[in-house]
Amino acid sequence: MPFCTRCGKEVLVTDRYCPNCGQNVEGRTGAPPPPMTARPTSQWATQQQPARSKSPTGAAILNFFFPGIGYIYVGIGRDTSDAVFGGLVFILYFIGFEGGFLADILSYTPSATTGSVSPYSALILLAFLLPFAFAYDGYRRARST
Repeated sequence: MPFCTRCGKEVLVTDRYCPNCGQNVEGRTGAPPPPMTARPTSQWATQQQPARSKSPTGAAILNFFFPGIGYIYVGIGRDTSDAVFGGLVFILYFIGFEGGFLADILSYTPSATTGSVSPYSALILLAFLLPFAFAYDGYRRARST
């Protein structure tokens, strides 16, 4: 069976063009191509290894105690968008928490009515509940790597 002189694929004797590359093979067929050799190791020795997966438990613990840091941990070496998101969460979470806490303390006025809750107190309550959501999301993102 003849072979295409351009790509080395088999062609039929009746073929006018190579079905693989389109080369005109009419009357110009050659011997089979030489067997492929292994790639030189020096060329591929520096090929990047796949990134190691991150510990889901580690990401959850980091995100629980320091919201946003777990995202940075997951994003390093894998996805910079996770790291940037983690930095924003860390900054905004602590600004919101500290700002709400400071505003609640500074706006405190003793009064006889005990049933009213300031919006700053609600913000502080939310700041105590969010680490659970951050921990779960950090765990989930680390498992998907």
